[in-house]
Amino acid sequence: MNSITETLAVELREFGVRAHLVIPGRTPETRFGDNGIPHLRGRNNADYAPMIDRVVAQMRNQSGPITHPSDVAAAIWRCAMNPASPFRLAAGRDAEALMAEAE
Repeated sequence: MNSITETLAVELREFGVRAHLVIPGRTPETRFGDNGIPHLRGRNNADYAPMIDRVVAQMRNQSGPITHPSDVAAAIWRCAMNPASPFRLAAGRDAEALMAEAE
């Protein structure tokens, strides 16, 4: 998704269209994860499936701050309304903390 969105942003810039990545954190109140898990590639590969299942289980069993649907909506709104918003925008306290650690 990152590469596709970055390419889209570059290609559409000359037409005045902006593209952003809104990166949500863990959202147990929604079906974001449940909807995405069936599309994870590698789960049918004997070499990768154990690692992928372990990562998914860790994500589901985490505690601490989470992302709420309103956090995602607010991030999307910010991108849409503020031309100066960053290309990558975290949605939710947990996503903000992860992005800060990565910097």
